[in-house]
Amino acid sequence: MKKILSVSILLFSISHANLFTVTDRSGKVVEAKMLKHRENDCLNQKETEYSLQAIYDELHREENLARRAEAARARAKRIAREMVAAKKAGKAYHMSAADRQKLLEDAKYFKGGKYVWGGTSPKGFDCSGYVQYLYRKHHVNLPRTAWAQSKKGEPVDMAHLQKGDLLFFLTDKKRGIPVTHVGIYLGNGKFIHAASRKKGIIISPIDHGYYAQKFVSARRVVNPHG
Repeated sequence: MKKILSVSILLFSISHANLFTVTDRSGKVVEAKMLKHRENDCLNQKETEYSLQAIYDELHREENLARRAEAARARAKRIAREMVAAKKAGKAYHMSAADRQKLLEDAKYFKGGKYVWGGTSPKGFDCSGYVQYLYRKHHVNLPRTAWAQSKKGEPVDMAHLQKGDLLFFLTDKKRGIPVTHVGIYLGNGKFIHAASRKKGIIISPIDHGYYAQKFVSARRVVNPHG
């Protein structure tokens, strides 16, 4: 007859070790072994460090979604142009197998004929709502408006921008406030933001073009050094 064994783990604080034992039904110890404790980088990590990395990971996902959505929109526009050109030339338009496959993959980026960023994110984001939503997911509470957000954290010079810094712009002087738009810096001269209801969440350059001309200030709301 096979012996039925039970396993028990007894925890001791002797030299940071754990005692692992195997006993039979009567409680007799069949085998015992001391397990040495090892450091775990994840368990020893500071919450502030984890939160920052979590924000970086979130921004990376958002950037990928925005780029996929941008490609989807560009592809749809190209196909529409090709269809119009074919019709004008009196020819039938035949979509390639590759384009058909891509359009199926792109379907999640569109809904009801209107462009919807990501296809899985909350609808109706404005710029500050988008920033607030992303940071709130990682326990960083920010005010609701871009103007109020621009008063939080520490000021950052353009030459020392880091991923996750908030960028503020004056895009509508008629509103009579110093800041009317906000985005999140991604690095390499790019930032992600809810540009408009028509454009959705996009990635734009900060070192040239429209937003470079409208730039007001940058703030750091999360300390990268904990």
